[in-house]
Amino acid sequence: MTLKHYAAGMVPAVLTWMLLSASGPITAEQTPLRIMPLGDSITQGYRYGYRRALWLALEQAGIETDFVGSMSRGHIRDSQAQDFDGDHEGHWGYQAETVLARIDEWAARARPDIVLMHLGTNDVGRGRDGDETAGEIARIIQRLRRHNPGIHVLLAAIIPVAHDLVSRRITRFNDALADLAAAIDSPASRVLLIDHFAGFDAGEDTFDGVHPNNRGNRKMADKWLAAIQSILPGAVLLTPERDR
Repeated sequence: MTLKHYAAGMVPAVLTWMLLSASGPITAEQTPLRIMPLGDSITQGYRYGYRRALWLALEQAGIETDFVGSMSRGHIRDSQAQDFDGDHEGHWGYQAETVLARIDEWAARARPDIVLMHLGTNDVGRGRDGDETAGEIARIIQRLRRHNPGIHVLLAAIIPVAHDLVSRRITRFNDALADLAAAIDSPASRVLLIDHFAGFDAGEDTFDGVHPNNRGNRKMADKWLAAIQSILPGAVLLTPERDR
């Protein structure tokens, strides 16, 4: 894998970054960036989801990272991580209300600096009201902030599925998430909408119409990487160059 530079100069071994955490500013020289991948089966992955591609991209970008969460496997039995940090909170079949019921437990244990939240596919697919689901996601973020007032949440506009009616519902749901992010974003605790819907082809980028294949996972990883870099002051912006 090669990296394309979008700023001049060499890539340092560890990019300098600063975030406001519950204990005040922290730097990469002192501790790895604690990132929690949070969501449903799209986060857990049949094997690794987007998580492996993202972790390797972060490593190559020189961003020292600790993925955190109570899970370490994908959906299948032999999907234990070998060459990357596999910790996460992606749970097959979970809806927003299920995550809300457990987020205090997970946040207290994992103490994330950044949460990557792709959540709502099961809610939309089961016909739940999108505004109600967005409200539950707002409460999840509120509880995350109780544990770390300086947490940053990268909130996914979720990927489409290979079903026209459901994808139209997803579009409306993503609009609700955009309104949510705009309403509760703050300089000390960013809530940024990351548009995973745009440019994602459910026919080409999933293996079953819902869950990303390798190509889809790389697309997601690239967007997460760019979003993480965008909140690291002074970071050199990089993007992996890959065959699609």
